[in-house]
Amino acid sequence: MNTLDLLIVVALVAGAVGGYRLGLLTRATSWIGMGLGLFAAARLLPRIVDRSATPSADRPGLAMIGLVVLVGGAFVGQAIGLVIGSRLSLAVSSRRGRTVDAAGGAVAGVLGVVVAVWLLVPTMADVQGWPAREARTSAVARTVLDWFPRPPETTETLRRLFGGRYPRVFDSLRPSPRVGPPPAASGFDDAAARRVAASTVKVVGEACGRIQEGSGFVVRPGLVATNAHVVAGEGSTEVERDDGSRQDATVVAFDPERDIAVLSVPGIARPPLPVGDPAPGQRGAVFGHPGGGPLELSPFQIAQRVTADGADIYGRPGTARDVLVLASALAPGDSGSALVTPQGTVVGVAFAIAPDRPGVAYALSTSELRAGLSEVAPRPVGTGPCVG
Repeated sequence: MNTLDLLIVVALVAGAVGGYRLGLLTRATSWIGMGLGLFAAARLLPRIVDRSATPSADRPGLAMIGLVVLVGGAFVGQAIGLVIGSRLSLAVSSRRGRTVDAAGGAVAGVLGVVVAVWLLVPTMADVQGWPAREARTSAVARTVLDWFPRPPETTETLRRLFGGRYPRVFDSLRPSPRVGPPPAASGFDDAAARRVAASTVKVVGEACGRIQEGSGFVVRPGLVATNAHVVAGEGSTEVERDDGSRQDATVVAFDPERDIAVLSVPGIARPPLPVGDPAPGQRGAVFGHPGGGPLELSPFQIAQRVTADGADIYGRPGTARDVLVLASALAPGDSGSALVTPQGTVVGVAFAIAPDRPGVAYALSTSELRAGLSEVAPRPVGTGPCVG
């Protein structure tokens, strides 16, 4: 039992006591009002966030807007429900009726807390740090989610605001694997690192009023591989080479399930990196642009290769990927980076970071990369809606 479990138990007791005092009619109508208020706010949230999003808007600011909208909707709905319930409870005059009303109120109070856990814990599980650790190790939360159906899709917007733009690697609520610390060194000498860096790019574009940045690498002559969530929703995309020059890129493959995108950059004039096969124990470097900054080499070691049942970049379930579990300290901006061995071979594409355990990251196996390359079209393809 962790801290979140204790908080949930306290909330359950408080819900039962408060519901007993208020009675079923008042408590039930207040919960119904709060639920309707939350539902209405959640339906409006994507539109409000899209209108508030500007190139200078940061994620914490947008998350605060989302929180205010949701809390405001819940408060207004609950207040209306309390007024209605208080008037209805006046009709219960007999002692037996008041006893039944009080007992029903206690049950309604407990049920309301359980529903709140069902709706909020999946979002907590994707918020970096303490929230993710507590949500993923909570026995009470896991029991609730096992008993209840999947939360409504309206909660996906909340997850994107408070969590990250990464797709859910695993569909189940569980702690990230323990993989040990990342390697201290990548094994690259300066000459080998320069050769790979020459074929690595920063990927930049604008979607829904916000600048999106990620990484990519030349995988075939004139073709750059990256993640689909890096370019999702973009009308135009650019790549920045190691010498600082920028070139226009055209998306010619976009797979939101695999999270692979391929960009056509005819004049990039950089050699493609050879693609090999990954194996547990392999070490090397992730060549990426964390935070949208300059190129950095992050050492990695492949700890596991698994088939991960998760969600696509839009949160839709039912996606199975060939995933590499890494010991590596990656950051936002590393999405789309190549995992390269000291021999210069690409063995994976970085695409997600564990929210609950520092030093754990995830990459797509080269089997997913090859499948994405097989989808390359002779003309531009759509990049779908935004992801966050």
